[in-house]
Amino acid sequence: MHIILSASFRRSLACLALLALAGQANADAFSGRGVFHFASASGCAAAGFSGEANDCNRIALDVADARATVDPQAHSIVIDAAANHDSKTVIGDVLLHGSGIASDGRRVPLSLQVLLRRSGKVWKSDTYVHAPVRGKFSDIRLDPYRISVSEEAGERLLFSAEQARNVLAQPSIAKRLASYFVQVRPSDVKHPQADDITIALGLGKVSKALMRARFSSESAKAGELDPVSAQGTWNLNLQALSGQIPLWVVQRQLFVFGLEDSPLLNEVRQRGLNKHDTLELGALNGQGYLRYNGREESFAQANAAGSAFMRDSFIGLILAWHHYQHAAKTTGAAVQPAP
Repeated sequence: MHIILSASFRRSLACLALLALAGQANADAFSGRGVFHFASASGCAAAGFSGEANDCNRIALDVADARATVDPQAHSIVIDAAANHDSKTVIGDVLLHGSGIASDGRRVPLSLQVLLRRSGKVWKSDTYVHAPVRGKFSDIRLDPYRISVSEEAGERLLFSAEQARNVLAQPSIAKRLASYFVQVRPSDVKHPQADDITIALGLGKVSKALMRARFSSESAKAGELDPVSAQGTWNLNLQALSGQIPLWVVQRQLFVFGLEDSPLLNEVRQRGLNKHDTLELGALNGQGYLRYNGREESFAQANAAGSAFMRDSFIGLILAWHHYQHAAKTTGAAVQPAP
């Protein structure tokens, strides 16, 4: 039996094939352990960082067999990994940057983090919202990605674009989804300073202080938003206030911010942070350094690691936001996220 196709029908099939191939060509595929960035159409300017302004969305894959596909045209993100990991192993995370209008009318940077684990056929996700101020947010701007995981039966949707925006609008939803509660407060309640904060775990009076974070920078020039200037002088100081910070959390922070290969931090990578341990990252006139409990080594990647921390971590986002507000007051510049 022979089927004769018309010339116009054959051309239509060819066009569909080309479109399918073009869609595949525009999709980014990431695999293996590593930190990968991809373009954002809505978040980078709001985060206030100069430099590579478009590539601030992030996928971090923690295990060698993990894979991720990002299709910017279909606005699809799919994560996959082998099914033989235990329930505590982090497969990776997706971090999307955006912004929203706070209750005082200011547009502030927001980001959505979805942390993924897989044990057998079961995927588990923890969801966090990073925001520099508390409350609900309106007019959410976030790239409309849907986030899915790959299973034997196909892809399973974790977040639609609408659900992701709703979580940013009401961070309390993320708190209900997350496995733990994080509180941020001034280190000195009587004399609060925006560049000196304490991070605690838990709620209210039963919360336990875990870490103190301080940031200073001499790079606050008029119109300059990035607190980690390539030629500037700055310092990020993180001090453990407890020896109970989970080891996996410490190890993962070293991984995603490019610090895990430092010989100076071998001890931290193996056993975590003891109470009063202090880790500093900074630069003096553009020359990067890394310090741990007073010991120092030259660190050429300090600016890249510092920018990533101030942009991608909830601690850094809070410190960076206060830096912008201080720069606006001292220079008279209108330091606000781009519309």
